[in-house]
Amino acid sequence: FALLWLIFRNVLSTGELIAMQFISVAILAPLQELGTIILAWREASASLANFAELMDKPVDRRPDDAVHIGPVETLRFDHVVFRHRGAVENALDGVSFEAKLGDTIAFVGPSGSGKSTLVKLLLGLYRAAEGEVYFNDVPGRQLRYNEARRQVGYVTQETSLFAGTVRENLLFVRPDATDAQILLAMDHASCTALLARLPDGLDTVIGESGAKLSGGERQRLSIARALLREPRLLIFDEATSALDSLTEEQVSQTVRRISGEGTQITVLIAHRLSTVLHADTIHVLERGRVVEHGSHAELVAQKGLYYAMWRQQIGERKPPGRPAMAGPRESTAA
Repeated sequence: FALLWLIFRNVLSTGELIAMQFISVAILAPLQELGTIILAWREASASLANFAELMDKPVDRRPDDAVHIGPVETLRFDHVVFRHRGAVENALDGVSFEAKLGDTIAFVGPSGSGKSTLVKLLLGLYRAAEGEVYFNDVPGRQLRYNEARRQVGYVTQETSLFAGTVRENLLFVRPDATDAQILLAMDHASCTALLARLPDGLDTVIGESGAKLSGGERQRLSIARALLREPRLLIFDEATSALDSLTEEQVSQTVRRISGEGTQITVLIAHRLSTVLHADTIHVLERGRVVEHGSHAELVAQKGLYYAMWRQQIGERKPPGRPAMAGPRESTAA
């Protein structure tokens, strides 16, 4: 409207108006491109800064006298203490436990109690400030963690699947596996129905992050991938916490069956207690300390923190089939 007003006041001619419009269109596109280039440059700068920070980190050198541990038979934490950089309190404070082949152990506790930190110490991603982690009675500082990690199957809450076929996603952890070994792992992970539904079987493309699969199907594929490695140590890190209750129960049944086979040490990290009831020993963490340990029945009988968590989650749930209310009492008066 301002330009039209200038035309009517003879300040601007019609030709000049049209010329200005052409010029503005010609200028606008390069300016938009310039903004895109600046944005891409800022993103690249941030990525390069992160990469430089990663490359500047000290390399974890393997010990010169590294001990060959062989197949993992035992696992032990001995008064392990760990504190995050800049933290005031210890994330883990004197944690001790042990497990042998065939055992199923679980770690439960409130958020921030140290469950995820414990797993990172177990995998060698963190190093204990005090105490030691032992594999086959060999201290973690004296072994090559790559050898131990190759014997670990790890199932997390957030399933990492790639934009490829089912076969390619499973072979990621064991490239030399045969189709027979893949099918056996999928059978153990209760993926038989999923495999029958897929149009091209193992060659079915599942999309980025398994977009073509449901949450339960993605988690079962993750379990199958962990089993394909034939692990001696199988870790479930809150593997069912992102699933609905029905799918959680189905996946939990698979986990119980696998851990019951006794061919590996099974470590369960969970917030929902219903997923760890079958564990041989349940360790209850609070503020980095193991405050209780025992079987489900023993911990409930102690009426401590575990009992309080149990009551809060499912202990107060009424059994199905509420009894019908009694009708009015009949009068017996004559």
